[in-house]
This record gives sequence, structure tokens and C-alpha cells, in this order.
Amino acid sequence: MFSDVFGSSFLLALPDDIFTIVTRSLSAKDVCNLGLCSRGLNTLVASDKVWLAQCDKLEFVPYRDLIEWRKGVCSYKALYSFLVNVQSLLGIWVHQNPELGNVVYVMPGFLSVVGCRIIPQEVGPLGLEDGPILWAPVFEILCNYEGSTAFFFTWEG
Repeated sequence: MFSDVFGSSFLLALPDDIFTIVTRSLSAKDVCNLGLCSRGLNTLVASDKVWLAQCDKLEFVPYRDLIEWRKGVCSYKALYSFLVNVQSLLGIWVHQNPELGNVVYVMPGFLSVVGCRIIPQEVGPLGLEDGPILWAPVFEILCNYEGSTAFFFTWEG
């Protein structure tokens, strides 16, 4: 009786919103492991509310964008899979001589990440910070309906 009070029955008795708050403090791996404990917990951790919270925790895009992005995938779990796969690409990538245009900025698109080359039109006294720049698309990684990635390379030479 005592173990039942603190076991999976306790978690199953929580309202969905409270369960989502509890699982938000867990890693995605821990959420998946929790789902392996029982069929009831597996059903709970498979809910869109739990995976929306996991997506939001990544801080990849604003919450309102996650809601829009969900329309293009089968579940928030699939969206989470895509976000984790491409998250490490975000940011500014520099090779050598950034003043010559060897800078790529990778940013979120719509259900995608887009890499754009930053090409300075003139280099001011403050370097790239001061002059006008031109953006040229380099690649885009799209999310398909199941959360897998598709890569598109754009090159204009």
C-alpha cells in the first residue's frame, strides 16, 4: 500500500497540466524512460502537452512559433526530434577572413533552419559592424511530417 502511494499511481493521478510541469523539469531522455515504467505512464508521456513543454525548453523559437510549426508535423515529439537534430547548427559560423564573406549565419525558418552567407559590400572602420551587407542563401534543412530532416543546398556561383 505504501509503495503504491508513491509509485506510478501517484503520477497517473496528477492532472495533465501538473504532470506537464513535472516532466518539464526532466530531460527528454528521462521523459522517455518514465514512459517505459508502465502503460499508463507511456500514454501520459506521449501526450502533445509534454512534448510541447520539451520543445519550449529548448528555446529554439518562441512559443507561438512552436504552435504554428506543429501544424506541419504529426506531433510535438516529432518536432522535438527535428529541433534537437538541428539545434547545434544555429548561430554564426566563420571560416577565415570574415570581411571577405566567409561568414554563414544559420537561423530558424519555418519548420526549417536556413544558412545564409553574409557578404559585406564594403568594410568600414569597425569592420563588418559598420558597412552594408548582402545575404545569400547557402542551404536549408527542412523538417518533414515525421520530424526527419531533408537537406537542400543552394549555390550560386
